[in-house]
Amino acid sequence: MSIHMVNTPKTRARRWVAVLVIAAAAVVVAPQAFAQEASGPLASDTYVVAEGETLWAIAQAITPPSRDVRDTVATVKSMNLLESASISPGDQLLVPIYG
Repeated sequence: MSIHMVNTPKTRARRWVAVLVIAAAAVVVAPQAFAQEASGPLASDTYVVAEGETLWAIAQAITPPSRDVRDTVATVKSMNLLESASISPGDQLLVPIYG
C-alpha cells in the first residue's frame, strides 16, 4: 500500500499555515517552559565561612520558610562545585539569594 501526497499550491499553503501556527505557539509557550520558579534563587551573593559554621547552618539561615533546607544545601554545593558538605573557616561560598 502506498500513500500518495498531493502537492498543490493550496496544500502547500495549508502546510505553511500549520507550521506558522506551531511556531507562534512555541514562541508563546517556550519562555514559560524555561522560566525559573518564582520562589527560586533570583541572584547569588558571596558568603565567608566563620569558625564553627556548617553548610547546613548557613543554608538554614538563608532558606525561606517555603523551601526545603536540603534543596538549598544542594544548590550551594552545586554553585560552588563541592563534592561534599565539608567547608572550612575563611572559605568563600556563592550562596543563592531568594526573593
